[in-house]
Amino acid sequence: MKITFLGHAGALVEADGVKLVCDPWFSEGGAFLSGWHQLPDNSSCAPLVHEATHVYVSHDHQDHFDSDVLNALDPSVTLLMPDYPLPTWKRLIRTLRGPAPVLLGDQEVFRAGPLRLRLIHSPTPRHQDSALVIEDTVTGQVVVNLNDCQVDRDQLRTIRRLHPRIDVVLAQFSGATWFPFAYSFPAAEQTEAAQRKRVNSMRRWTRYMQALAPRSAVAFAGPPALLDPELAPHFFAESSVFTTPPELLAWLRHEHPDLAERTVAPLPGDELDVATGRLTADPRIRQEFDWENNLAPYIADYARRRAPAIAAVVAKHPEPRHGLYDGFAAQFKALFAAGESLCRAVDAVAAFDVRGAGGGFWLVDFRSLEVREGTGPETDAHDYRFTLSSRYLPEILEGGTSWEEFFFSFRFSAWRPAIGAYNEELMSVLRCSDPDDLAEYLRRTAQGGERPAGTFMLETPRGTYRVSDTCPHLAARLGPQDYDPELDAVVCPQHGWRFALPDGACANGRAQLGVSPAGLAADPDTPTDAPLRPRERQERQ
Repeated sequence: MKITFLGHAGALVEADGVKLVCDPWFSEGGAFLSGWHQLPDNSSCAPLVHEATHVYVSHDHQDHFDSDVLNALDPSVTLLMPDYPLPTWKRLIRTLRGPAPVLLGDQEVFRAGPLRLRLIHSPTPRHQDSALVIEDTVTGQVVVNLNDCQVDRDQLRTIRRLHPRIDVVLAQFSGATWFPFAYSFPAAEQTEAAQRKRVNSMRRWTRYMQALAPRSAVAFAGPPALLDPELAPHFFAESSVFTTPPELLAWLRHEHPDLAERTVAPLPGDELDVATGRLTADPRIRQEFDWENNLAPYIADYARRRAPAIAAVVAKHPEPRHGLYDGFAAQFKALFAAGESLCRAVDAVAAFDVRGAGGGFWLVDFRSLEVREGTGPETDAHDYRFTLSSRYLPEILEGGTSWEEFFFSFRFSAWRPAIGAYNEELMSVLRCSDPDDLAEYLRRTAQGGERPAGTFMLETPRGTYRVSDTCPHLAARLGPQDYDPELDAVVCPQHGWRFALPDGACANGRAQLGVSPAGLAADPDTPTDAPLRPRERQERQ
């Protein structure tokens, strides 16, 4: 196999006539209201998509799901996507004008010539994401493309059991969130929180590589470029969560020097020979781009070139000509009806400071399940606040984007009383801006998601405890190895959330991990890492 890197999370995998393109993103308008752009500019690689026999799209985020690229695919191309249950995903894929996608379930295998493509869904219903295991049945070579799917410990063990020898793993290494720089925390607290998130992203990437032990570890799906002048300062700020490849490699050389030697950080156009692990660098892109020596001037020039495209995206969201409150209130009332239990669990008042024509200061009271107009942040009590321009609200209310996707644009600011006041229930509601999505999400979580919750025994200097094996943040698997004796806390391996003993109190957000003194009978439902027997689908010739 050979891999040509296409920028961001894009890759072209070739084997014996099969040309599989993964997550191609080339839009000149970027993604998320033009808040994100490819870094570096990867437009020179766009023609490679025209050679594809197969295209895989991991999930619906716009830096992976580029509808312009997908709509332009030749009808002969086989388009592979996860079979997600959320209604908005079903509606999104029905809007495509290109090849009808083949939808694959978790652990389902699709045959493409000599390649066996195993799809792995995100382990929690709170995220719609997927990873792809690519096995060449002729050479035995194995490539694992995790992109930015945060697989859990059980899934990593399953992959390793199915494939004891893995040649290449591609995984996201940089943060990609609005926290903490979008929040009005004191500067020192912002910087400290951002540093923790950067380190945790690198640690998570490292855990993937240690668990799968590939011959070549690829730093993948790196930070986006923030080219709009209003957003660009966030990239270079001390409160930024965007780790660059040189920062990752420097950290690895200090913390894991053996892994650093096997790590590559390719640029668009670079080619990796899977058999030898040799990376052939594309000299053209290196003539104009260097992560260490000219990043700031490169982004400034890039922003100048992309300015017309950014302006065109913003122009598609003109100032509203009518009031937006009625539609805003109707959306949240529909969410209250679709998911009353989760909405009441938010137990807070969220304020939305919508500035511009048609806007206002509006309060969503999740305690009384009411929406009301307010007068301003100084006069109306609230627990959380989001400030945004009214020009972007209609797309959210009309179902064109979710609140979470809008937040990825970074075109907002936020307030909460403290860094540790993160409210998972509130963010779960905002992820599911569509009432049908919220109802489906609650149905899946009520069923325990992908696996039932359990417990594990934890021996510490202060005593032995029975601890929940599910992080209350995003349901990542926890185990005894996640106990940090220096902190006397269980630390989630996915996002670094810390739960102190003996009560399980969380330092990162409004959450608590189940912890109780040992002494009860052991839970018979022990986790298993036995590989599932997948359904296998053979491509029609």
